[in-house]
Amino acid sequence: MNLFALSGLILGATCLSLAFIVGIYGKKRLHRVWIYFNLSIAAWGFGAFIVGQATYPASAIFAWKLAHIGIIFIPICFFHTICVFAEIETKRRKSIIFAYLQGLLFLFLNLAGLLTTQVRFVFNSFYYNQSAGFLYPLFVIAWISLVILGIYELVLYYLRSSGIKKKQSLYLLVGMLVGFSGGITNFLPEFEIDIYPFGNFTIPIYCLISTYAILRHRLMDIYIAMKRTAAYSLSAGLLMGLFVVLVLAVTNLLSTFANVSSFRISIFAAVLIAFLFNPLRNWIQNLIDKIFYKKSYDYYSIIQQVSSTLASMFELEKIYQFTGDVIYDSMGLKNVNLLVGLPGGAFDIVYHTSPKKDRNIIDRSGSEKPEEMKMNKFTGILKYLKASDSILVKDELRGYEESLGQEAIDRIKKELEIFQGEAVVPVFIDKKLSLLIILGQKHSGDMFTSEDMDLLKTISNQTAIALKNVRLYQEKVNSEKLASLGMMSGTFAHEIRNPLTSLKTFAQLMPEKYNDPEFRDTFSRIVISDIQKIDGLISDLLDFSTERKSTRMNNFNLIELVDGVVDYVESKLEFERSKITIEKNYNEQEINMMGDTEKYKQALGNIVMNGCQAMHGEGILRIGIKPNGKNVEIAVEDTGEGINPEDLPKIFDPFVTTKKMGIGLGLAISKRIIEDYSGKIYVKSQPAQGTTFTISLPVQNQ
Repeated sequence: MNLFALSGLILGATCLSLAFIVGIYGKKRLHRVWIYFNLSIAAWGFGAFIVGQATYPASAIFAWKLAHIGIIFIPICFFHTICVFAEIETKRRKSIIFAYLQGLLFLFLNLAGLLTTQVRFVFNSFYYNQSAGFLYPLFVIAWISLVILGIYELVLYYLRSSGIKKKQSLYLLVGMLVGFSGGITNFLPEFEIDIYPFGNFTIPIYCLISTYAILRHRLMDIYIAMKRTAAYSLSAGLLMGLFVVLVLAVTNLLSTFANVSSFRISIFAAVLIAFLFNPLRNWIQNLIDKIFYKKSYDYYSIIQQVSSTLASMFELEKIYQFTGDVIYDSMGLKNVNLLVGLPGGAFDIVYHTSPKKDRNIIDRSGSEKPEEMKMNKFTGILKYLKASDSILVKDELRGYEESLGQEAIDRIKKELEIFQGEAVVPVFIDKKLSLLIILGQKHSGDMFTSEDMDLLKTISNQTAIALKNVRLYQEKVNSEKLASLGMMSGTFAHEIRNPLTSLKTFAQLMPEKYNDPEFRDTFSRIVISDIQKIDGLISDLLDFSTERKSTRMNNFNLIELVDGVVDYVESKLEFERSKITIEKNYNEQEINMMGDTEKYKQALGNIVMNGCQAMHGEGILRIGIKPNGKNVEIAVEDTGEGINPEDLPKIFDPFVTTKKMGIGLGLAISKRIIEDYSGKIYVKSQPAQGTTFTISLPVQNQ
C-alpha cells in the first residue's frame, strides 16, 4: 500500500468516525450539515484509497470519478456548515442554494466523464488524475472560492463572538485551516506540479482538533459526558493495542533479519510491558485529567461550605452577599448579579460584583443601579425560566427555535447583554421564582461544564432553603413581637390601672373631705406613691425599648457606686418600715471603672431591689465585691423564697415576673446594661434557700 492510499484510508476512517460521533450526540440542523461535510471528506478519503490501489488506467479513472463525488461537495457542505454555525444561514440562503446548484452541475459533469478524462502514472506508485479542457480549472476555482468564502465568514464570526462561542470558533477555524491547507495540495499534480500529496495526512488533524473541541468546549453545541473510567479504559486499551502492534512488528523484524526466536522476543516484550505499561498508563490518565477534567475548585468542599454557612444565616443581605461571592470566587467569573423578585412580578438587582468594581449589596432605593438593570414580568428570561424551571445557558439557546421562537431567543440574548451574562440560575421558593443569579463569562473562557451545573443547582437549592428560613424566622419574630406586645399591654394596663383607680377615687372624694386633715395626709401620701409607681413603670418601659448603648463614659470608683446604691435602697427600706438588713461584705477602698454611672446604678439597683422584694420585708441581703484578675465580681445574695428551677431560665426574659407588683422588666434591663459593657450576669437559686446574683465586669471598661 502506497502512502497516498494509506493517507486516504486514515482520513476516511477519522472523518467517518467524527460524523458518527456527531450523528449520535447531535440532533440539530447544524449537526446534520456538519455530518454531510465529514461524510464528503470521508468519501474523498476512501476514494483516494481506491485510487492508490488501482493497477490499470481504466480502474483508476473509475476510482477518480468516485473520489470526486466527495471532492465536489466538500466546500459546499463546509460553506453551509459555517453559515449555520455563524447563524447567518438565512442571510446567505441564496449563496448556499447557488453553491448546491453548481455542485450538482459538476456532479453531472463528473459522472458524465467530463472532469476525469485521463490519468497518468506518477511517483512510481499510482495513477493520478489529469484532466484536459477548461472544465476542471473552472471546478478548482469554484472549489477554492467556496473554501475561502467559508473561512472568511468563520473569521468574521470569531471576531464578533464572545465567551465559549469565541473559543469554539477558534478551534474550528484552526482545524479547518490545517485540514484545507493540506488537502488543497491534492490539486497540484492535476496541473503537472508533481509534489507528492502528503497533505491528506493533515486532514485527520482537523478531526482530532474538532473532537478535542467537542469534548472540552462543546463544539457545535455537542455535549459528551465522558466519564473518567471510560476515558481511562479507552486509553489503556489503546496503549495495550500499541504494545501489541509494536511487539508483532519487532517480532517479525527480528525473526526475519536477526534469526531471533519469537519465544525470546515474547519474553522480552512481556518484561518491557510490565515495566512500561503502568507508568505510561498513569501518564495518559494524568494527561486526560489535565485536558478534560481539570478543576478550578473543590466541588465537595464548596458544597459543604455553602450548606453549613447558609444554614446559619438569617439576614437577606448576608445571604445575597455570600451566594454571590462564593459563585464569583469558585468559578472565576467576570461578574455576578443577583436580582430579587418584587411584588407584581418584577425583579430588581440587589447584588453586583465585577473585577472593575468592589462587590457590594446594591442599594434597594435604586440610586446606585442603572435603570436598565431591572426586569419586569414581560421579559424573555423570566418567561423562559418560569416555563423550563432549569438553568438558562446562553450558548445552549440554539436548538430552541421551535419551542421558543427566534424572536424570544433574540430577546433573551439582548437582555443578557445588559448584564454581560452567559447563564442565569433561578431560585424557586415554594415553586415561585424568587431570585435570579446572572453569571458572566469565566476568566478562562471555558464553558460551563456539567460539574458547574450541578454545583449551581445545589447552591440554588441551598439558597432557596436559606431564604425560606429567613421568611419563617421573620414571621416567628413578628409573631413573638406581637405576643410580647400583647403581654406587655395587658401587664402594663393591669399595673397602671390600680394606682389610677386610687387616684380616681380620691379625686372624687376630695370635694367632700377636703377639710379633713387625715384625708388630706392620706391623699398626699397615696397620690405621691401611685404617681411614682406609674412613673417607674413608664421609665422601665422606656429603658427596655431603648436598645442603643449609652455613649456617656465616666471614670468612677465601683466601691463608691455600690455604696451609693446601698444607701438609696436602705433609705427606701426605712421609709417602708422594712425589717431587711443589708450587709456589705467588701473591704476594698478603690476599684477603677469606666462607663455610664447612671446605667450601672440602674442595673445594680434593679438587682438589689429585686432581692429585697423576694424577702417580703424581712431577711438579710449580702453584697460582696471581689476582684478577679481583669474582672471584678459583685455578688448580691438574699435569704428570700428562692426561684423554682423551671422558672430559672426565664427570669431575664422581658415581662416575666412572679411578683404581684411590676411588669417584669427590671432584670431584663439590668442584663442588657451589663452585657453592653462586656459584662456577664449569673444566678444561683434554690427554693426556700435564697438567691444569689453574680455580676462580672471588666475593671477598666473602655
